[in-house]
Parts: sequence; structure tokens; C-alpha cells
Amino acid sequence: MKTLRGKLFFSLPYGNILFFLLLLILALEGFFIIRKMTDDLTRLSSKIKTITSKNLSQKITDIKTDDEVGRLATSFNELLRRLNAAFARERQFIGDVAHELKTPLATQRSMIEVALSKERSKKEYKMALNESLLDNNRLSATLKNVLDLAWSEADTGKGNQNKLNLSQIMLEIEDLARKMAYQKRIEIKGIVEPKIFVFGKEDKLFRAILNLIDNAIKFTPNKGIVSISLKKEGNSANISILDTGVGISRKDLPHIFDRFYRGLGLAIAKATITAHKGKIYVESKTGQGSLFIIHLPLILS
Repeated sequence: MKTLRGKLFFSLPYGNILFFLLLLILALEGFFIIRKMTDDLTRLSSKIKTITSKNLSQKITDIKTDDEVGRLATSFNELLRRLNAAFARERQFIGDVAHELKTPLATQRSMIEVALSKERSKKEYKMALNESLLDNNRLSATLKNVLDLAWSEADTGKGNQNKLNLSQIMLEIEDLARKMAYQKRIEIKGIVEPKIFVFGKEDKLFRAILNLIDNAIKFTPNKGIVSISLKKEGNSANISILDTGVGISRKDLPHIFDRFYRGLGLAIAKATITAHKGKIYVESKTGQGSLFIIHLPLILS
């Protein structure tokens, strides 16, 4: 019987033998591919089960294939990155609120406790209420600043933007800057090219640019000069704010856009410009004034 099987095998045509060998090789290769994919899926599933809000910085690093499972691992790593960034923004936002609201709340509470500690005259109560109102206004302004910062750093801050006439916005800011600078007799010089359009959120962009101008006026001595300009350069709308103020030291210059380094104004300005796909630069030396430059993408017509 054994001899008969051998005779039958060797009596098969040569092409059939190759076909059976090829079929066997393909079957073995398919088995190993499926086994590897199953092992990778098992590792991926095990890793996913260990991910929580406290270890979102972890990544799947032991699956580096270029197949569907490898692409799934890459997509999952990208999802973890976005989630980790969102949680970081949330933690930062809570920290910002706590940091900025702590002092004015404590001041307001202290003033109210003092006012209620004994019977006082109508004039004293009115004075206490006025002080509390000032603290309340500071709280409102601070909360708005923190909300602006949260908006500008969130992914949603980059969407739902409209076509804006930046030239008109800059003319309005220039007019407002003259009123802000009047008391210090600071001269406001403005050069605004017409018909410059960008995409953005008007109120956010207005406040960001105004923050920079307010900063320039604040640090410019009486009878100084603040120059504001808007012009086209290539595909960019370029805004420059130049002052003759006290300038910024070399030590402070790398940190001026950091939160709370000099308040929130400059941090909000940078985050808002970034949300509008723009860039902001600063050049300054102590005693020689400062130059802030903003580049925003133009709407080309």
C-alpha cells in the first residue's frame, strides 16, 4: 500500500505537485500572518485596558507594523495625544481660575467682614460697598481674561471664523488708543492700509491687539510715542506696534508671553494670534522701547 501511494504521488503531473506545494506555502504564510495580527490585537487590547485619565501620556510602542493593526495603533496613539492635551488644558484652566481669583475674592471677603463687624454709618457702608464693587469688577475682568485664554488655546478656538475687515478693526483700535493715551499725552501714530481682510473672530482679535497697545501705552513715559501700522507683505497681513517705552530686559524677553509673568494680557494675545494661524514676535532692549510684530494669513481676492 505504501509503495502504491508513492507511485501515485510520483505519477502526478509536475504542475500539480507545484500547485500543492504553493498551496501549502500560502496556507502556512496565511496562518502566520493571522497569528501575528491576532497577537498584535491582543497586545493592543490589553494596552487599551490599562489607559486611564492619569496615564494618557503612555503610547503603544511595541506594534510597529505597516498593516491595519499598526495603523490602528498609530491612530490610537494620536487619540491619546489629543486627549492628553485636552486634559492638560482643563487642568491649566482650573489652575488659572484659582490663581487669578484667589486674591480679589479674599480682599472682597475681608472688606465685607470688616463692614459687618460692628454698626457703621451710612457713609462707611457706602464706602465698603464701593470697595466691594471694585473687587467685583476686577473679578469679572479676570474671569473674562481666563475665558479668553481658554478659548484661544482650545481646538474650537480655531473654527467658526468669519471674513474680517482688518483695516477697519485697526482704525477702530487706533481711535481707542488715542483716548487711552490722552492722559499721559502719548502721541499715537497710525498707518493703516485699506481693504486688508483675514479670517477670524472679531472680538477676540480686537482684544488681543488692544492688549498689546494697552501694554505699550502702560510702559511708555509721558509724551512718548506709540506707532501702529497695518500693511500687506506677500500673503500676510502685518501689524506692528512700536513704542518709545522702557523696553524689556534680555532676561525677561523669552518669558513675556508666559502666563502670569506680566499678567495674562500678553499670554492671551499670543494664544489668540496662534488660534488665528498667525505668529507674533517681539524685539526690545532696555531703555529703547519695544516692537511687537503680528503676521496673519491674508484672504487673497
